[in-house]
Amino acid sequence: MNHLKNRLIVISSVLFFVLGSSYAGPWDLNPGKEALKHTHHSEGDVTGEGFVMVYQNINTNNLSAVEYMHGSGSFDVADIIDSQQKTGHGGSYYYQSQSKGLVPDWKEQWTGANSVIKLTRQSDMTHSPMTFAYGTGWYASHPITYNSLLKDRTVAKSYQEGSMMLHQLEYARGFVGDMAVELNCTGPTETKDGYGLASMKLEDKVIQGTVHIAELLTNPQTLKAKTSSDKKKTYYTPSSSMKTLGVRGALIEIDENYIGNFDIQRSMKLEVTKSRAVTMEDWLPCCMGGFFDVPDYSKANKGQIGIFDCTCRNTSISTFKPAWNGTIAQFPTDKYRNVP
Repeated sequence: MNHLKNRLIVISSVLFFVLGSSYAGPWDLNPGKEALKHTHHSEGDVTGEGFVMVYQNINTNNLSAVEYMHGSGSFDVADIIDSQQKTGHGGSYYYQSQSKGLVPDWKEQWTGANSVIKLTRQSDMTHSPMTFAYGTGWYASHPITYNSLLKDRTVAKSYQEGSMMLHQLEYARGFVGDMAVELNCTGPTETKDGYGLASMKLEDKVIQGTVHIAELLTNPQTLKAKTSSDKKKTYYTPSSSMKTLGVRGALIEIDENYIGNFDIQRSMKLEVTKSRAVTMEDWLPCCMGGFFDVPDYSKANKGQIGIFDCTCRNTSISTFKPAWNGTIAQFPTDKYRNVP
């Protein structure tokens, strides 16, 4: 089985690259899982015959990966699991936004916690009934028979992105497969956008079994249907509860089912850029330090350059009569006084 383990190490090294807007809200977090900073590593290499039941549940505060397997027969399985809660709950920063009436309003934005989970596994399993005699006495003369078809289920979730990927094998008589899962959730900061990643790569050979593969990206802005008073038109408005990510109207929904003997290859990858909150600046800033203090978006409007670089003021001073001294306050003479 060492050759399987070596291949898994190679696969894990290739797939592991640390990445990092969040859809800010209570649904960002894995329910009940605190952001405890930690690093976890696990390796397994099992070869044998008998009955197997494996349950592995790996969590961070915004990611989860659950693996469950059972069956009787012969098994040759190796896996590597790595997870890391890189930061705790994270800090916050303030940015300026335009509220009602275009009045600047300072708001607080949480940066969120950052974490990663990786799982790679290689399996070679064949079902067969297995009989064992336990203990002495009655149990020695009445052996127990295990006759469980093969089952293997892996679910990967990213709560901040509202995404899920699933691979499930059931009622199989034989299975050979490779799997690589990677989850990464990095929230935005004051100066850098955040990044979300969910990836699952599969290569299955199934003998007399069922396979279910699924991918889901929920819609945080789920809409609900309303019918007009004349019942002739249906329109959609935001859901009254924006704290629940919408499964209805999902952005991505993949559901595959295979029953029988199949060779399956599937690669799923979801990437999300989460923009940081940016302070909104006034569209007409004061001319304090000259043209170089003016934001780029204002300089782009060439019709405003005369105002922002103060050349209009200089022109008015140079053409004013009598000669205008811009260093002191002056008033026009009677000849140039504006009389209504």
